[in-house]
Amino acid sequence: MQNFLALAFFIGLIAFHIDVVAQPRVEEGVVQNSEVINTKIGKDGRPLLGAAVGVGIGSAFGSGSGKDAAKIAGGLLGAARQARKGKQVLYGWRYIITIEESMRVVDAWCIKPNVHCNGIKNGKQVYVVDKNYVEIK
Repeated sequence: MQNFLALAFFIGLIAFHIDVVAQPRVEEGVVQNSEVINTKIGKDGRPLLGAAVGVGIGSAFGSGSGKDAAKIAGGLLGAARQARKGKQVLYGWRYIITIEESMRVVDAWCIKPNVHCNGIKNGKQVYVVDKNYVEIK
């Protein structure tokens, strides 16, 4: 019985802690300045690796000179595909926001790479959620 009570107390303590930790922090402020920012994400394409994989796949097809042609075609296709997989650009906005008489810098990123998202104009009242998301009030 004592073990059961200790276990129930422990589970209750964990549930309370998770509930307290899960609450987002929301602050109100005013946008003083905003500017577009960007960064590159992803890996550079690796054409040599793509060519090697393409040759490996191409060698599974045909025989004789047909097999050689399949290897060449596979190598070229693999290299071309990897060369297209370059880095992508992630766009966002850097806001300078006044919150309770102090200035904060918040970087908010767009959801998808290579797509611009709308920013918030200067002077707008906003909510700042967990110091990294800005929403119009």
